[in-house]
Amino acid sequence: MQPADLLARSGLAKEVRVLIGVTTTTWNADWTGFCEWIAAGRQLQIPRQAVEEALLQCVLFCGFPRTISAFEQCNQAWPVDAPPTGGGLAPDEQLAAGDQLFSAIYGKNDAAVRDMLKGFHHELHDFVLEAAYGRILSRPNLASKTRELIAVAVLSVQGQTRQFAGHAKGAFHLGASREEVHEALVTAFADAPKRAAEWLARIPPTS
Repeated sequence: MQPADLLARSGLAKEVRVLIGVTTTTWNADWTGFCEWIAAGRQLQIPRQAVEEALLQCVLFCGFPRTISAFEQCNQAWPVDAPPTGGGLAPDEQLAAGDQLFSAIYGKNDAAVRDMLKGFHHELHDFVLEAAYGRILSRPNLASKTRELIAVAVLSVQGQTRQFAGHAKGAFHLGASREEVHEALVTAFADAPKRAAEWLARIPPTS
């Protein structure tokens, strides 16, 4: 399905669908598809800032090289007079905000996930809490529910089953409906709708 076909579907806000299209094509390094989603976003008058926030989130889920390429593509397709800057919480607010968001996403599994990260490496734990959650995911210019739907979509196309399940539950914890998660997956697997259904089936109905 093309962006226009997906945007004609119900069940997911158009802005969220565009951001999922932008981030999943970033992971796939599908720059033709990426530019189609950017064009769709511009046509819908979605704020460029929302795209920038989604691309900053791609640093965490897609890595620096793909994210840098995505910003290059974005700047060509949607140029700006001056590079964007700022938009995050004050440095002294970031750690507490990241800690609170982490707890909201993982719920009763909060302590277990923290212990798992510490078990891998304390630096990894600190980076996840301080940089990922405190500096990026807590940025106020994109709703946390939207960020979790983006995470669900990207993790599914990456085949990251365990992390997908954790963030799918996180999306529910932050108010996403099962239909929204389904539509996020449909957007992620635009050319393979059966895969969207397969990934949705991995989430227990009571999540």
